[in-house]
Amino acid sequence: MFDVNSLAWKDLLTYNEDHTAIFARDFVQLPGQRVWIATESGIFLYDLASGSITNLRKQPGNPFTLSDNAVYSLCLDRDGGTWAGTYFGGINYFPRQQLSFEKYFPGNATHPLSGYAVREICADSAGHLWVGTEDAGLNRLDKTTGAVGQFRPDGTAESISYSNIHGMLVKGNQLWVGTFEHGLDVMDIGTGKVIQRYPANSGTLQSNFIVVLYRTTDGVIYVGTRHGLYRYDEPGKKFSLVKEVPVEAFIHAIAEDNRGVLWVGTLGAGLYYLNTRDGSTGHFSYDPRNRKSISSNSITTIFESREKELWIGTEGGGLARFHPADSTFNTYTVKQGLPSNTIFRVLEDNKRRLWITTANGLVCLQPETSHLSVYTTAHGLLSNQFNYNSGFRDSDGRMYFGSAKGMISFDPDSSSADARLSPLYITGLYINDKELRPMQQGSPLQQAVSFTNEVELKHDESSFSLDFAALNYAAPEMTQYMYMTEGLDKTWTYLKTNRKVYFTDLSPGTYTFKVKAADAAGSWPEEATQLVIRILPPFWASSMAYTLYAIALLALVLLVIRFYHNRVREKTRRKIELLEHQKEREIYQAKIDFFTNVAHEIKTPLTLVKAPMEQIAKKAGDDSSFAYDLRIMQKNTDRLVELTNQLLDFRSVETKGFYLNYVETSITELLVESYAGFRLLADQKKIKLELLLPPAPVVAFVDQDSFQKILNNLLYNALNYCRTSVSIELSVTAANFFRIEVRNDGLLIPPEFREKVFEAFYRLQQHRDHHGTGIGLALSRSLAELHKGTLEFRDIDNMNVFILLLPVKQGII
Repeated sequence: MFDVNSLAWKDLLTYNEDHTAIFARDFVQLPGQRVWIATESGIFLYDLASGSITNLRKQPGNPFTLSDNAVYSLCLDRDGGTWAGTYFGGINYFPRQQLSFEKYFPGNATHPLSGYAVREICADSAGHLWVGTEDAGLNRLDKTTGAVGQFRPDGTAESISYSNIHGMLVKGNQLWVGTFEHGLDVMDIGTGKVIQRYPANSGTLQSNFIVVLYRTTDGVIYVGTRHGLYRYDEPGKKFSLVKEVPVEAFIHAIAEDNRGVLWVGTLGAGLYYLNTRDGSTGHFSYDPRNRKSISSNSITTIFESREKELWIGTEGGGLARFHPADSTFNTYTVKQGLPSNTIFRVLEDNKRRLWITTANGLVCLQPETSHLSVYTTAHGLLSNQFNYNSGFRDSDGRMYFGSAKGMISFDPDSSSADARLSPLYITGLYINDKELRPMQQGSPLQQAVSFTNEVELKHDESSFSLDFAALNYAAPEMTQYMYMTEGLDKTWTYLKTNRKVYFTDLSPGTYTFKVKAADAAGSWPEEATQLVIRILPPFWASSMAYTLYAIALLALVLLVIRFYHNRVREKTRRKIELLEHQKEREIYQAKIDFFTNVAHEIKTPLTLVKAPMEQIAKKAGDDSSFAYDLRIMQKNTDRLVELTNQLLDFRSVETKGFYLNYVETSITELLVESYAGFRLLADQKKIKLELLLPPAPVVAFVDQDSFQKILNNLLYNALNYCRTSVSIELSVTAANFFRIEVRNDGLLIPPEFREKVFEAFYRLQQHRDHHGTGIGLALSRSLAELHKGTLEFRDIDNMNVFILLLPVKQGII
């Protein structure tokens, strides 16, 4: 290093500790008094003020160190982060830390712990930190030297009972260690040997699972177990059950407030409190009908702040703040910004901020403003999954928290808010999932979309998507986004991780897409990144098109006027024709009425003549010439009666009167004939027409003419309103009826209209574009009822199904 003031050189780095030469490749000066030097032996950090040097090197088994010691280049970015290019290990990034986390885990060369699942943390009078794990026993950390001592069960009477440690407490020179299902051990801190054991049923402890240990300000020790809460009797060295808490309760958290009230949290049974001064007790539990009740019955941790506020962490219910004035709770959950509703531990720093561990990260909460900051593995945590009730604040204010992958520690007073917001760019414009590039054929972009203020799209390009990204390299997954499109949206839409917005079939016009990005602390910039998007109208919606429309409209008006005059002329002509037709109809009706009256008058005398004539013919015999004349008379009389009946039948048809002539008929054959008759129509419409018949022929008594009308109406209706397929199925029911189902895959008839379709002249609005009179189904149902059957509609498998049910035999047969 060359000193410009003294014009002297000073050697900083010449040899490593093993006396090998140091080869410097690059250096960069960070804001302040620190210089980073890239070498073949890692990165050296030189403090200009103190002259101290720190070496950052690769540590096998530690993923949080350099990936390779051969560092060839360094670069400082605008966010204060440092990029390091290595020879074999790729690129390493050192973000500017808002908070520096010290890490303790197995395999760490600096702070190796015996296990990963850190549960209990406490300090003794000598300043040693005791760390209990759930997978590898006990650790003693010398905060001065960094040395770590490990204690595991070895089967001797002087070792701890089990490696799964939960509750832990320092009492003078003793360390009380609670284990999972192996009782309570008392260790001499000076020797590291167990001097006393309290298994279940020894001194009235009813459970070997010691979950939590707590010592009050009066020196009373409470033991929380899987089965109840116990108080330790110092003189008798025995435990007594605290009867105010149910013995079946799973005790998980204990804390004493400033009034001497002991708070006991359980898993599943709510929150209990015992006032050790006046003997009063109480219980709080979750009430779904009361939003001010405690938010969960599973209590994980209890903490009283220096403001004498009681905070209760829960499993699944977030963090609750107790209001003693009215015994209510105010709750913080994911809706208020927490990363998880499962809380593990709460501690307070010197600035009265709460540090909260959860199942998805570390949270810093400022109670006065309710402002939250979230820290995750992206900020240097070992894991986002912390452990139950695992946390400790030492006398210097440093905090320690246990997680599923080890322990972290940090100085909360050194945390700083990141006032710099990462720049945000629109990075991509896609049409039909194809990215538009500048100067590309057909592309509206003249330069990269990141530097484009306005883009013009054709009407057939109105469906597109936009990509955007904030250049946050430290914790990109913590970046939040919100966007709004002026001319389309009225409010902002918030996004967590998605960085793409889709637009579909935008109307021609001008839109302004705006997007903002917030950092992990939830700070939003005032200005938004924006892109003006102009959608051009198609030719038919352009100004020229509207001029043509005006000309066409004028021509249309003239045509309408001309058509109106022609229509009036035609209407007059038709009215004259209608009057003439009505007169002819009246004459025709008068004739019909005359012949009908005559038929009625003739039928009665003919009937009276026919009967005596038949008697005379029987008496006359066959040989008499008189009998021959009688047969001629009888034959002509029958002919007159038949003509009279035919005339009356004709009149009956004219007045819409029907009668049925039941004939034994092969229903199978009639269906086959009808199917063949409609086959050509189906083929012309490219409709799949299918006929399903039972193995045996079906024979029934029907009026063939009326039955054929029903079939024709149902088949024509199905072919007229189907999409692609029609099926006809014949079957015989157990009740001596035969059943015909005609299915089609057309638009389903709404439930409220399924009976109306059988009314005469009624047609669905959705079928107005199909030809029809609206009487086919009404006539078919009437004929079916005349056959003593039914015709109904059902919706089966998203198909329109008309079901005809007729008796095989008629009652008159």
